[in-house]
Amino acid sequence: MNIKMVHIFVGIVFVLALNNGCAKRNNEKVLATINEIEEITLGEFNEIISKLPARYQDVVSKNQRVFLDELIVDRLLFNEAMAKKLDQKEEVRRLFKEAKKKIVMARLLKDEVEDKVVVDEAEIKDYYSANKYRFATQESLRASHILVRSQEEADSILAELSSGKNFEDLARARSIDPTSEAGGDIGYFTRTQLVPEFEDACFDMKVDEISGVVKTKFGYHIIKLTERTKPEAKELVEVRDSIEQALSRLKKKIRFNKLVSRLKENAQITVNANLLESISPGENPEEN
Repeated sequence: MNIKMVHIFVGIVFVLALNNGCAKRNNEKVLATINEIEEITLGEFNEIISKLPARYQDVVSKNQRVFLDELIVDRLLFNEAMAKKLDQKEEVRRLFKEAKKKIVMARLLKDEVEDKVVVDEAEIKDYYSANKYRFATQESLRASHILVRSQEEADSILAELSSGKNFEDLARARSIDPTSEAGGDIGYFTRTQLVPEFEDACFDMKVDEISGVVKTKFGYHIIKLTERTKPEAKELVEVRDSIEQALSRLKKKIRFNKLVSRLKENAQITVNANLLESISPGENPEEN
């Protein structure tokens, strides 16, 4: 466990400890004692770990002493801050107020949005059926090419190909592109990955067909289409999780918008439009 990870844990633990209080129960085993009066019980320790994100729990379980030490440090720092009455400072009180606002708003959204959204299997299947095209793999091509600097040289190579010369051998011998070492092979590609002129020529060709001269900003190409892979629809099992997440996000957005609309409708809101328009960026109207 590195220091950065431990600090993440400390922040999480601190919030959980404040929110939950982790009240001690009679006869509970004591894991650590601070200044002979404050105890960290085994139950409290396990409860805090259980509330950590799942991806951290396994790390903590393998580094329990480090985690306990950080929890103790957390308590010591908190106690020292309280002894100095830092919670009474105006800046801290303001931050407490802002933190409380964010915590209760988060709880409201959890209660009214997060916990109310359910995506069932029927919805997932219906969405998949109506949007199968979204989950299809793209048509991909594979091609080789010979790139030269002039139309005349390209025409000369075309003549050699017509006389029976091997395409890959000519690519190795004549092409100025780095792909020449691989016989001109550029690998697989889909729409919008290559320059339009080259791409359009490829998608109009049949497998093993050799093009005429194709001019692009790179020079003059002679292309051989070597493979074409047709689009294939992915099975529901492959995309189920992504569909569920998308539907969940959509439902949460709808519920959130409805919540905000309801709150606005039931509130009396007045905006001083003239004052708002008079404010320059970064200006504090109270200073004028």
